[in-house]
Amino acid sequence: MILIRSIRSVKRMMGGRRLWVLLVLLFLLLEGTACQWAGPSRPQAEELELYFNDPLAGLPRLDRPQAQAGRLRDKLIELIAKAKGRIDAAIYSLDDPGVIAALRRACHRGVRVRILTEAEEYTDRLDSLSCPELRLDRNDRLMHDKFMIVDEELVWTGSANWTENSFYYDANNALLLKDREIARAYRLEFEQMFRFGRFGPAKEDNNDEEFKVTGVTVEVYFAPSDRPRQVLLRLIGKARERIELAMFYYTDEALHWALVAALARGVRVQAVLDSRGFENFAISRMDELLALGAGIGVVEAIPGLVHHKYAIIDREIVLTGSANWTVSGMDHNDEDLIVIYSSELAARFAAEFERLYQDALAYDREPLSPPRVTLRHYNTQDVSARVEWRPHLERRPDFYELCRARSSYGPCEQTFRIPNDHWYFADETALPGRTYYYRMRSVLGGEYSDWSNEYVVTAGFPACPPTGADWECDCDDKLDNNGNGYIDCDDYDCAAAIACIGPQWPKIEPIEFIPGVLPAEEVERNLEKYLGKIITVRFYVVSTYDSGKVIYLDSPGDYKENFTAVIFKRDEENFLARGIRPELDYNRKLIEVIGKLREYNGPEIILRVPEQIRVVEE
Repeated sequence: MILIRSIRSVKRMMGGRRLWVLLVLLFLLLEGTACQWAGPSRPQAEELELYFNDPLAGLPRLDRPQAQAGRLRDKLIELIAKAKGRIDAAIYSLDDPGVIAALRRACHRGVRVRILTEAEEYTDRLDSLSCPELRLDRNDRLMHDKFMIVDEELVWTGSANWTENSFYYDANNALLLKDREIARAYRLEFEQMFRFGRFGPAKEDNNDEEFKVTGVTVEVYFAPSDRPRQVLLRLIGKARERIELAMFYYTDEALHWALVAALARGVRVQAVLDSRGFENFAISRMDELLALGAGIGVVEAIPGLVHHKYAIIDREIVLTGSANWTVSGMDHNDEDLIVIYSSELAARFAAEFERLYQDALAYDREPLSPPRVTLRHYNTQDVSARVEWRPHLERRPDFYELCRARSSYGPCEQTFRIPNDHWYFADETALPGRTYYYRMRSVLGGEYSDWSNEYVVTAGFPACPPTGADWECDCDDKLDNNGNGYIDCDDYDCAAAIACIGPQWPKIEPIEFIPGVLPAEEVERNLEKYLGKIITVRFYVVSTYDSGKVIYLDSPGDYKENFTAVIFKRDEENFLARGIRPELDYNRKLIEVIGKLREYNGPEIILRVPEQIRVVEE
């Protein structure tokens, strides 16, 4: 007999998805575990534990791996070593030899080990995992989870992949949740992917979301089936005092405007943003957030990644998990989002946030602090050897000296003098096939800093076919390599290529942000005062008009002179996907809109997502 533990589960059983839910539960029953899951949990020490690594501990040379990993890696290996019956892991990337060895030992002592990993991240090191059951994902985007279920009662999850980079060089967090009901929710998610081959939008919402762990409310959501964006928007909308964000990729427009709206109502917003995400400025919203004022955010300065994906609301609620704040993370990838209502845990996340925030500020103010050379490069096309670093942004050195050696911290076979506002260097003298060790130091007034960490690279053989390529892989050959009609820098593939952007660190042009709400009449009377600024405007929509290309929301008066909110047809889908028909649902309503004011037949604001609009009165 299967006992269903909540009203929500019963509703799902009775709804249109009951066949799928019954199929999964039947599988669990046949596995001999369904009764364990469904019955009352036996007495246990329910706990919630949090772990961070510490990549700052090894600076400047990153030569203290144990300190850099903190307790995070050791705890993961310890959990694997203590497993008695089963380990189920959905992990985006796995290459750490210690973790692989621990999984192999667990399997050999009789633990059933099942591993699901992202196909694009498969490495030869996984070939040694002959004992565990290993499967690759079938998501045409990413299986981006980082969770493990141990003995059907423990869940390990967070932002950390099981890789050497994640443990030693990237800033990451991990949660250990000791709760059978949470483990059950993760097991159901795992079975959908591993057993039944359902990924991304094909998955069903078949789990409960709310749990209690030692008196703390914990919510668990899976992407995309549990619509995590809506959860984030709801909680951002409830923020009263402050929001702190530590994020790798930040590109989702709805979440961005939700944060801007929070700023408008007086919430303090601060962010630590990863520099590799910031460099991907063609699609990132990071520059737009940083442009809203001093103190809102910093670009981190560690050699690895700020790989966190967390936010803290009012120092009371933590939002964390595997999902970046991107369209892929919300709508396409396999991800998890954990919401924890705990001021104690929020304080620990806030301490990590503050540590990274203050480190970036201190680095920028000390030009003779050793430069920090980037360990992973994502924009390496058409270059045989490229070195990147995080420049000092507030007080700059006179210049940087780049050393190229043939051994670790060996004598420089060649040095290069680099301007102080550059963030990358393409070594055109590197010989293909040779391995080089690059390091840097800053120079100010004849004084030299200590050497940085090293970047090790084997120079490649740039090769790009004149036609028939999968992408525009050569951005300065005056050829359409992928045959899509766009050549070199006009092709989106080349947005971050060195041939198309200068080596100077991207400059952020500040945008004045005016908090509070302005009536449309005030904006119309003082257009020059508000032009080009981010403002919130309140007005009554007297009429709407769909021209076929643009939807207009008109304020009272002459529509050619008075304030208008504009939705281009290409953005209408953002509203329709949320069940909103702009020309009907906003007509004859008192609304507030937020955005950058521009002038075109009078003042107007362009609206791209529903988060830019708030209905004040029906």
